[in-house]
Order: sequence, then C-alpha cells, then structure tokens
Amino acid sequence: MNKYQEFMRLTCQGVSILRDMADLSPYDMASDGLARKTANKYARLADVLFGPTDSPRIQRESVALAEERNLSLEYLEMVDKHAKKLKARGAAWKLRAELIAFEGTFEEVDAYGKQRVTEEGGDKPKQRGVRVGRAIDGLRTISITDTQRRITDLEKTLDAAIKDDDQPRSAALLEPFWDLVEGTGTGLIKPEYRTVIAIGLDDFAKVSCGRGDEVIVALSDGTTMTGAEFINAAMEGSLGDKLYVGLFHPTAGPVNLYEARFASEKLRTLAMAENLVCPWPDCNVPADRCQVHHLDARKNGGHTKPSNLTMLCKYHNGVNDDDGPRKKRKRPSPGKPKRGRMRRHRGKVRLHTPGGKLVGNTHHVSSMGAMDLI
Repeated sequence: MNKYQEFMRLTCQGVSILRDMADLSPYDMASDGLARKTANKYARLADVLFGPTDSPRIQRESVALAEERNLSLEYLEMVDKHAKKLKARGAAWKLRAELIAFEGTFEEVDAYGKQRVTEEGGDKPKQRGVRVGRAIDGLRTISITDTQRRITDLEKTLDAAIKDDDQPRSAALLEPFWDLVEGTGTGLIKPEYRTVIAIGLDDFAKVSCGRGDEVIVALSDGTTMTGAEFINAAMEGSLGDKLYVGLFHPTAGPVNLYEARFASEKLRTLAMAENLVCPWPDCNVPADRCQVHHLDARKNGGHTKPSNLTMLCKYHNGVNDDDGPRKKRKRPSPGKPKRGRMRRHRGKVRLHTPGGKLVGNTHHVSSMGAMDLI
C-alpha cells in the first residue's frame, strides 16, 4: 500500500476520528500540533455528531450510517455546512440525515444540499449594496454587490482603461477605478455587447415571437440575460450593427461562422460561442478575457480550424500540457507536475486529467454554450 492509498484509507474514517476528538478540547489538539483554527472546527463538528441534540434518534442513526458509508471529515464538514443554516427545531438533523444517505459524488451532494437549504428558506439571497471593511495595516477594502449586468459593464469600462497589462489584474484595475470615481477619466461608458451570446434555435424563435421572458441566454463575459433583455439590447443597437450566426455539429463541434469578415475573427467568435467561460474545471474567467487555444498544439501539427480551437484563460492556457499524456516512468521526470490537457470528446471540450478522466467545467454559464444548445 503506497502513501496515497494509506491517506485515502484514513480519510474514509471521518466518524471514528471525530469520535476520538470528542473527548479532547481544542487546546489538547493544538498542543499536539494542530492549528487552533482547525482544532476548533473539528471540536465543533465532533460536538454536533456526539453532543446533546434536539433529535437524538436521528443523530444516532445518521452517525451510524455515516460510519458505515466510510464518509470523510471533508464530507461531514460539507453536510454540516448546509444543515446548520436551518434554524427550525429538528430541521438541521433531518437535513444531515438526508445528505448522509444521499447517493452521489461529493460535488453532487454539495449541490443538492445547497438546493435543499434554499427550498427550506435557510439561505438568504445576497443583498445589493456597498460594504467598507475596517483598516488593516493601513489598507481598507470596499466591495460592491449589484446586478451582474451593472458590475460587468463597469468591469468592461475599467478593462478598456488598463495601461499596464503586466500587472496583476486587481492592481491594473485600481487606477482606472479611481479615475472613474474621481471624475478624472472619460466617464462611464455603456459597453456594446461585442461579446458572444449563445442561444439555441428554439429559444431564438420564442424570443423573436415575444415569448422570451423565461428564456435565459449566456454570454462570453460570464453573465446571463433574459430573452427580453436580449431583444432590448438588439433594439438599442447594443448588439452591434451585424449579427453573426455560428453553425455547430453535435459531435464535431464548431463548423463555420456566417457574415464574419476575417478568418481569425470568425474562429475566435465560434470558440467563444462554444465556451462562454474558460472550460477548465472550476475556472470562472469569462471567454471575453480568454485566449484562443489549439487543442492539438500547432507545434505538433494541429490545424487552425474551428473544431481544434477553444478559449482558455491565460493561466490555464499556460499550464495545459500541449504534449499530452506520457508513458509512466519508474522515476518521475524533472520539471513542473503535469496538470492535464484540453481535448474534444464527443463534440465537447473537456480536461483530460493525468489520471485519464475527462472532466468538464460545472460553472453555470459553461453549461449554456452553443454545444449544449443542440
């Protein structure tokens, strides 16, 4: 048994570990070398599973099932994260029991838990507003929460005023932001939707007939809009003076773009329509800020054609393994660890991990691109 297998075997003993922790205080665990913050977290979770409760029978049965299913500490933390949001008597343990018995991957259970909390009214929606943090080391933080459209339009305005592309993005946006706030810049510009909008033929027919209120379309700036907003943008001229139509094949992927003038623009637009955000799993960078990536690298003979292109953010374009998987060696080769590479599988772009799995991005806008509409 190698160290990874030993680790996974230990990871599956979450209930047994917490049972032993229930007899210790956070200070005991901290004196053994555990970080105080981590010790406090596990002590609270141990108290939830083995301490006094308003639902002792459900607690007892749920803990037994969790031990039988070999659930990990991380899994139990995730379950408790959702359950503790329900304040009605007995509601938290009912949800814990439901999630512990739920069959699915960690991510599927996590998503289901979030859904159930929303259904039970335990998750308060975000509130629009401006929040100013306290001073730390001479610096303060301001955060703004508003509609995705207003914030994205502001972001596009700031992007257009960036002067130094070599800076980290947060630093590059700072001076344009203050120029805008202090009135020394060019003022707020309402950006045109030169971004790509993906919409299926059936939905487009509904929108064109005035029945698009319930239609949601996704954009390559990482946002969504309703069918009504789509029509209003078109009427206001925000979609530009020309609409382009992309043709996609269910298995081959992008085929052609009609009404475009330049091949490079055609190919980029098709790639953006297919992947409205970077398709690397868990990435949320919108396609508007991504780079065109060759699935089969040009240095390896890959062609610049629609089906061989996708959009990747600057970071993931850099870590993508252009040379693909190599045969395993007895000794690891020097250099950076391999992260996998993007490839097209059954028409859609997926990450081919070093372990051989094909993984897609689960971002809500990622699942609304052109290949998901056919």
